Amino acid sequence: MGWLVTDHALVRKVLADSRFSRELANQPRVARLSTEVLPSAAILATDPPRHTGLRTLIAPMFAPRQVAAMEPAVTALALRLVDELVGGGEPADIVAGFTEPFAAAVVCEIFGVPKSFRDQVFALGDALTARDATSESLAAARAECESLARAMATENPTGLFGLLGESAEADEEVLNLIIACLIGGRGSPTVFLSSAVFALLREPHHFRHLVERPESIPAAVEELLRFVPVGVGGGFTRVATVDVQLGPVLVRTGDAVIPAMHAAGRDPCVFDDPDTLVLDREARLPHLAFGHGTHYCVGAGLARLEARIALETLTTRLPGLRLADPADPGTWRTGRVVRSLERLDVAWTRD
Repeated sequence: MGWLVTDHALVRKVLADSRFSRELANQPRVARLSTEVLPSAAILATDPPRHTGLRTLIAPMFAPRQVAAMEPAVTALALRLVDELVGGGEPADIVAGFTEPFAAAVVCEIFGVPKSFRDQVFALGDALTARDATSESLAAARAECESLARAMATENPTGLFGLLGESAEADEEVLNLIIACLIGGRGSPTVFLSSAVFALLREPHHFRHLVERPESIPAAVEELLRFVPVGVGGGFTRVATVDVQLGPVLVRTGDAVIPAMHAAGRDPCVFDDPDTLVLDREARLPHLAFGHGTHYCVGAGLARLEARIALETLTTRLPGLRLADPADPGTWRTGRVVRSLERLDVAWTRD
């Protein structure tokens, strides 16, 4: 039995209420929108207190002071990638030329991933997020990820990599943290930035708004986080540990509950004209792009920094940025558990 929750207030309740378990939901026969069953040690498959311990290991890397200290390097990276994009001539694919390498480089820098390993890491990430993945292919990709993480640790025994070798149980937890952070840290920002740029260019007045009013970019980032689908459409399933009254429905013990964060972000009771992109909404929107409660995204601050710097760089360096073909619907990836652009051709000079 599974319930799909779309109401904003009820989605928040499911995400924050300890009576809804992620750990119990990580089973093959529980209703879900992805084929993958995570290892029991994976941070996304745990409840407190185990989840709290795992989060404590990575939280210092995403502390506000650490994130703020990265701003000069992230800005320099964005500027270099835009210069390279322009150097290659137009039209250019902004996914391959900017959003994807930008997101990948940022997460690799924060975790100290040696450059020689980066392509392998992300190829395995694609294998783990394939919609047609089988239990066998997922197990093989995850095992290869673990081997790769150990190999990376020999080159850079610091940070999370430096925690490997303490014990077999601890290693399993650390390896799963490395996999989750690297794959999520590249995938989600790429999906978001690519779709955000598309949303801004599809209706060109939105991009011009940011060019003319750069001070509005932080608020625009929050609206884009509300408006653009980023993760799995139904979030991560929970299972009720007791009977819970959820709005008009009595959810029974053992029932699966799927919190639809994207739908919650379009709840007309919370957001006026929710299906319209409105860049000058209030700066602190109650969107759920980063989740809520125990599993609130630990990298939210870094994601906001990346998005702000990406938009500041594009609007400053390429104020004439536009779709190469105004009618282009974009090329979207198929066979993925997350909706994402594969290619988006842009131009930046006027005839």
